[in-house]
Amino acid sequence: MESWKIATASVVGAIGLSLVAADSIQAAPEREQPRYGGTVNVLTRLAALNALSFNQYNFVWKTNHDALFLEYLAKGDLDFGPRGTDENSFKSLSYIPDKHLTGELAESWSVEEDPWRLVFNIRRGVFWPAKEGVMKRRELVAEDIVFNYTHMKTSPRAIPTWWDFIKEWKAEDKYTAVAYLNEWNANFGYRLLWGYFSGIAPPEVLRMNDGKGSDDWRLKTGTGPYKLVDVRPDDIQVYDRNDEYWDKEVINGVAYDLPYNDRVVYHIMADESAQIAAIRTCKVDILEAFRWQFADRLRRSAPELIVQSYLGNPAYLALRNDKPPFDDVRVRRAMNLAINQQEILDTLLNGEGEILNYPFSVRWPDYYTPLDELPPEARELFEYHPERAKQLLAEAGYPDGFEFDIMFTTASPYHLDLMAMFEAYYQRIGVKVIAKPMDYSAYRAAMREPEQALGYLANTDEGNPFQVLRSRFVTGQTWNPAFHSDTWHDETFFKAISMEGAEQRDALLREMNVRLIGERVPYVWLPTPTMYEAWWPYVKNYWGEHSVGTQDPGPIYARIWIDEDLKREMGCRS
Repeated sequence: MESWKIATASVVGAIGLSLVAADSIQAAPEREQPRYGGTVNVLTRLAALNALSFNQYNFVWKTNHDALFLEYLAKGDLDFGPRGTDENSFKSLSYIPDKHLTGELAESWSVEEDPWRLVFNIRRGVFWPAKEGVMKRRELVAEDIVFNYTHMKTSPRAIPTWWDFIKEWKAEDKYTAVAYLNEWNANFGYRLLWGYFSGIAPPEVLRMNDGKGSDDWRLKTGTGPYKLVDVRPDDIQVYDRNDEYWDKEVINGVAYDLPYNDRVVYHIMADESAQIAAIRTCKVDILEAFRWQFADRLRRSAPELIVQSYLGNPAYLALRNDKPPFDDVRVRRAMNLAINQQEILDTLLNGEGEILNYPFSVRWPDYYTPLDELPPEARELFEYHPERAKQLLAEAGYPDGFEFDIMFTTASPYHLDLMAMFEAYYQRIGVKVIAKPMDYSAYRAAMREPEQALGYLANTDEGNPFQVLRSRFVTGQTWNPAFHSDTWHDETFFKAISMEGAEQRDALLREMNVRLIGERVPYVWLPTPTMYEAWWPYVKNYWGEHSVGTQDPGPIYARIWIDEDLKREMGCRS
């Protein structure tokens, strides 16, 4: 393989997965001259949850979303989104096609051979802002990048195998950081450049408490567009403009400093009706996620709102494959056949969503296998056959059924509705469901612990092909609530991720996905709902984008400006 280089706005697909086909390219929309100042009030897609941890050393998934003060080596280039060529909606929370990447803290990077290494050219003139009691203002250098990744790997909560493909990090000079590889990793973009646990924090923060870091939000700082200035659980998180922020946006040939706004406020609000009231009355400017039940009501009560729909997060019922009765695949098949998926889609989801959207998403046409192209034994699982389910239970030694617990979080309205349907469906085949409602923190803490219930109802961002196949299904992985373990799957996954050739590699990924659906059946597969979002027309330079990395909205919010005149005309108070 010849060495190749990646410039800031020109990224080839050799980073990882072969590229998703682009939507039809449209002319860029007309852009207004931005105005500075104002506050952006937002109910994010995670508005029901408080921050789980501000200490990235703890490898907590939600830290990316709450750390608008951190940046990454790379990010999605929003000029490929609706404000530009319209090839990417930037609604996915953890999938950025390689061709849509641009440099962030790494201005450019390359893959080199003899020895295998990733060479990152660190952006010059980026500064850590001064933080009283923590650090003085100073320039970001390659040593900071090296320390960040080297130290993070020592976390006792690090994801197994996450950075095993890296032999060592070195700072070759002040602005060149190099990762020397043990082996090729076709998913290194997600693992290193823009994914979970890749936010770059200063050594001064990471070294706190003998290297264990700190969860005290008051001590956090970074090079990102905002500074965290206030946290009130179950109320708000407040982020003020970082005047040291380096990035600019070019509009009509003019480069403008970012952020445009002075402040972003996350509103923490679990109640759906309260969220709808908040956007309707202009308490918030943006509501990123609500269900179909509220869409028409909101259109009628506030017709000026801009409303869009998008495919939401996949849902599934994880069955503990390591314990009876779900250690028998016949029982797992029966649990799927007892569920009327089309009825769930038609009634609970108003016919809006996708029957099959997991493990692989319909958004990945190069990897996704449509339902009508699955083998018969896989297609059957998406049909309603309660009598066949009873037969399989009897064959497996459970002619009279059984009872089992399902853990679910009260933070998800979809979970609450699904549980009522589960109880009815499974009663028809002699299986009794015992509901175990939990607040999110306790629910997440129980995952993969000995006390985790036999059933674990979950919904998660769609991820990306490698991430899904590893995190949910490789033996021993942190986010594998089914305790799925299969030698062929594990060996094939690690073979695929180390392959350089996309054609053979992608064929293996597709095979693994189909095999999980129809043969392994670790979950009860469930429909993915369509979700809605809304924002007021006075929110300018915003097209409904959600993330430029993995749960990373900071650069999106930094580009928003508020038309205060229009806001007043619409009867909304600042």
